[in-house]
Amino acid sequence: MMDGTESLGAVIVEDERMFSEMLARSLIDVSGLELMARAYTAEDGKAVCARHRPALLILDLALPDGSGLDVLRALVSDRPDATAIILSAHAEDFVVPGELKDNIAAVISKADAYGAVNDHVRRLVRAYVPNVEDEAALIERLTPRELEVFNLLGEGLTNRGIAKRLSRSATTVATHRKMIAVKLRCSGAALMAMAARHRAHYAKIPS
Repeated sequence: MMDGTESLGAVIVEDERMFSEMLARSLIDVSGLELMARAYTAEDGKAVCARHRPALLILDLALPDGSGLDVLRALVSDRPDATAIILSAHAEDFVVPGELKDNIAAVISKADAYGAVNDHVRRLVRAYVPNVEDEAALIERLTPRELEVFNLLGEGLTNRGIAKRLSRSATTVATHRKMIAVKLRCSGAALMAMAARHRAHYAKIPS
């Protein structure tokens, strides 16, 4: 159960102020979500993300001074486990950049934004601070190699760092990570948080 001490920190970057306000209001009752700040331009978005380092970025793709993806790239360079929900008037045409595929949880049309974002955020919150017993049961489904990769994620290592530690290719590690995400029903910040909790829990057990 959520104990009230953990929450999923989020930032909204959206240039349409009324839309941003309505989006924030639609998320206000999501238990476990902490809306840290809102920004209206790419430049301000980068500054806000550098200040707050949110686990979740809800962001418009088209900003007046640049692409929303530049904001996400800046955040990911500082926090590789960050997760983003992308908002776009042309969501069906958006192609996820390869280097951000592990960070983008959803691409949502602005026409469906309020309900769809709310649903995705609730799922991310549940994954980020899940029921401990349910979490343990999911982790038991991992193979020994997947568990090894999962534990290294808990140390904060990137795919490349894990590949170096295990003397495996980054492609192999990425494949393991995808399977881990499927089995544990989460990715990005939520997956990294789960791995860190798992590692911290077993570090407390006497050898």
